Amino acid sequence: SRILENPRYDATLSALYGAATPGDPEAVFRAATSAIAAFEGTDSFAPFDSKYDRYLRGEAQLTDEEELGRILFFSQQFTNCNLCHQLRKSAIAADETFTDYSYHNIGVPANAAARAVNGAAGPDLGLLANPAVEDPAAAGKFKVPTLRNVAVTGPYMHNGVFEDLRTVILFYNKYNSKAAARQINPETGEAWAAPEVPGTLSMDKLTTGPALDDERIDALVAFLETLTDSRYEYLLDRDTASAGTGGTDTDR
Repeated sequence: SRILENPRYDATLSALYGAATPGDPEAVFRAATSAIAAFEGTDSFAPFDSKYDRYLRGEAQLTDEEELGRILFFSQQFTNCNLCHQLRKSAIAADETFTDYSYHNIGVPANAAARAVNGAAGPDLGLLANPAVEDPAAAGKFKVPTLRNVAVTGPYMHNGVFEDLRTVILFYNKYNSKAAARQINPETGEAWAAPEVPGTLSMDKLTTGPALDDERIDALVAFLETLTDSRYEYLLDRDTASAGTGGTDTDR
């Protein structure tokens, strides 16, 4: 009904999928999904023209900070980023989507501010909320999102609980750090809130790798900014991008 409210869509459905299509709700649904899939297969949808993509083609040079972030991101030793955010075997694959499309519970806390506005009741069970999924181990798990354009698509996590991209990196880092300062959410000034859905966390992946100092955290943020499509690069705040605290190894 929503689709057919638009006369242009009505006419287009008839022209592309047959005159009977608008009168059949299931046919409208199939046509709409087919059309969306067709668009998602175009270069317009996935241009692969970010600074990172241009770097791979030899058309751009990464800064020292961005290069450090790239090395850390794809490292098998110093971070756990690639465990879920690398699809291709090669670290220089031209068609990397920066997600392996798996599902994980990473311990994201509830967004109390959003709940206060929308009145939704928790907990958000993620994958387990799908009626077709019955395994209790799926509770709190969400599909790993792509990191392309991540620097300009905040707020972050499935419920928008974090405002800043650097906070996301710090959130992951808390699992591997013993420093008291790393157990504080910089956006609230308080300890990281407890996971909304405990008990099914992917701790094997979350605890892989050492704690990171500020230099490496800033480098990862800088690298993630290079994954921004060229058409959205104007949204990057060049003045505050990767604005770290200049910490040392003692801040890990």
